[in-house]
Amino acid sequence: MKLPGTEKIVPAFSHVLLALALAAVVPAALADAEADYQKGRASYRVNDVAGAMDPLKKAADAGHAAAQALYGSILDSAELDDEAAQYLQKAAEQGNLDGEYGLAKMYFTGEAKASNPSDAGRLMRAAAAKGHNLAIITMALAFVHNDKRLDADNSETPEAGAMLLKAAELGEVDAIKAVAQGYRTGKYGLATDTAKAEQWETRLAGILGTNKKGARK
Repeated sequence: MKLPGTEKIVPAFSHVLLALALAAVVPAALADAEADYQKGRASYRVNDVAGAMDPLKKAADAGHAAAQALYGSILDSAELDDEAAQYLQKAAEQGNLDGEYGLAKMYFTGEAKASNPSDAGRLMRAAAAKGHNLAIITMALAFVHNDKRLDADNSETPEAGAMLLKAAELGEVDAIKAVAQGYRTGKYGLATDTAKAEQWETRLAGILGTNKKGARK
């Protein structure tokens, strides 16, 4: 006697064929979207924006996150803000760092309206945490200017110091100035450290072509 619930359910043969067909279609669709994205990206990188738009849109509409982010950023540059925000949001929802940065920038500049005032800061931080250089620099300078739009109005926090250090390592001059000042005075949540202050001041002088007192070499 079989116990209830142990019987094998054999699906109809047509259902099996349908499942197999769908399993084959999904990878093919993803491959097509990736190919369209690469084609569009290649055109964009040689400044052929017109040639980039059609393949990027195809890939974006197929759900390709990187394509959504790039297509959205192109639309943003063309001042097509509503459509740009839609594509960037789709990319951001998939965790794409370019989409997160692009949408945060639109919220930050007022080109798009966020449903929550904290969205700009949340998305910019998310992109920065994934290593997006422009997001890191934007957040760092927001702390320098106590910018409420990115929830960076408290510059005396460990987050401020950490973000400024990351931006300084990227060579951002204003971040280097802030880090040197932070180590010199204890500002930006950085512990006073004269040796580190002098290191950053020397690095800044090398970038600006001056001595540490600001005079041209």
